[in-house]
Amino acid sequence: MAIITAKKMRRWQANSLTLGLTSIIPLLGIGATVSVSAAEWKVTPTINVSESYTDNIRLTQNAESSYITQVAPGINLTATGAQLRFRADYVMQNLRYSSNHNGFKTSHLLNASANSELVKELFFLDGSANISQQNLNPFTDQPTNNLNLSNNRTEVRTYSVSPYFRKNFSPEFTAELRYTRDSVKTSTKNVFDSTGDRILFDLKSGSTYKTISWGLQFVDQKIHYPNQADVELQTSTLNGSYAVSPLFSLTATTGYENNTYVSIGEKPSGTFWTGGFSWTPTERTRFAFSAGKRFYGSTYSALINERARASVWSLGYNEDITTTRGQYLIPATTSTSAFLNQLWKASVPDSNTRQQLVDNFIRDTNLPSALAQPFNTVTNRVFLQKNLQASVAFTGAQNTVLLNAFNVKREAQSASQADILLLGISNPALLEKIRQTGVNALWNWQLSPRTSANISTAYTQTASANTGIKDNTKTARASVSRQLQSKLRATVEVRRVEKKSNLANGTGNFNENAITLFLLLGF
Repeated sequence: MAIITAKKMRRWQANSLTLGLTSIIPLLGIGATVSVSAAEWKVTPTINVSESYTDNIRLTQNAESSYITQVAPGINLTATGAQLRFRADYVMQNLRYSSNHNGFKTSHLLNASANSELVKELFFLDGSANISQQNLNPFTDQPTNNLNLSNNRTEVRTYSVSPYFRKNFSPEFTAELRYTRDSVKTSTKNVFDSTGDRILFDLKSGSTYKTISWGLQFVDQKIHYPNQADVELQTSTLNGSYAVSPLFSLTATTGYENNTYVSIGEKPSGTFWTGGFSWTPTERTRFAFSAGKRFYGSTYSALINERARASVWSLGYNEDITTTRGQYLIPATTSTSAFLNQLWKASVPDSNTRQQLVDNFIRDTNLPSALAQPFNTVTNRVFLQKNLQASVAFTGAQNTVLLNAFNVKREAQSASQADILLLGISNPALLEKIRQTGVNALWNWQLSPRTSANISTAYTQTASANTGIKDNTKTARASVSRQLQSKLRATVEVRRVEKKSNLANGTGNFNENAITLFLLLGF
């Protein structure tokens, strides 16, 4: 996001804040539909003040240094009850840069979700709202936070509201009928903005079916863009499993998909099938595998999960037809919170207590919200994504270690001239076939009850099969955090980023060194 004048900044800040509040109001409405007194509400204001220095504020070959002053007020709002679960985290990042006379920037961060039971055991309502900053193009500078100044950054705003009926006709079957309305918008250009309508019907066998179980599902999703034809993704699926033993089952699916978009490959419709197995030797271990055919050819999926006393292991592979907007609505990340939840599940059985413990640990130790992940591309294209990811976490009396590796291939299935407008690229073939590989390691060391240290390293390679362009990015961070008072924590962090591309004359190469002092105050 480029530097803007103070007048424009105030106008954009007001518009963004209004949008943030507008996004969260429907979720507050979900809370209002059930008895407020039946839920326990908690409000926690915070303010994060920091001073940073970087020797390459714009992440370019022509490095420009700058001091960055940040004042970021925030609020956390939660509600927990028998019929309501609500959570909202909002932060307004106000930044001032010494390198520019009008160097002001404001970024808004919102992550909110709500789940409520309107009619007991029958009618429910889910909702979510999110404001985040995302990179546009994986083949240029890749800021990992909002402090750097980059034209490769955009604000993404999403919301989703989903009323549904679910009835358990025990012990025969369970039925669900769900409607979802969602929206995705950015601050860059409206060619990416879209709304979606999704209908889901799901019918599953109940406990009566012990040896043979079955399921029937129908999904119809329509995506509406302002300046191009709608995209429709429709599938009808019949699945079943046969329990060879209480621990081992054979699985199978078959169905028909009818997708409507301007295809650049095979016709995106036809029958599909898969066959595989699921093995759960213990309550902490699960293996699953399947293979089959779809309109684009062979398809595979695999999953291995293992939870030990002091470690969690995960290995997964999946393939799917998807969109960028769909991944923004349901982020495909390796969540630090989810991993720590699994890691501490045995020692802290209560889910609410455990989530609060995880949230406090991430905040107090300054851990990232997600492990290393591939950079998405802001595009209206439909693409085939093949994702291989492995993660492991260890915990001890004073140490927590998180490791993650991924290999993601994206192949465009539809054409889109909007990429030229969205990303400013002259050759859309750059984004038609992308492969991203990466590894990430993070070590948290609890030096004392009030002091902890983090060390993390990450490596990512992004390659375009059609153009041969490859970018390699290395990042290293080290930080020390100390609890100064009961509600005041200080953190010092140093960062080194190196990016190299195989473009001629070193185009796209840069280095950055930065240091930041954070002060986080709670109330």
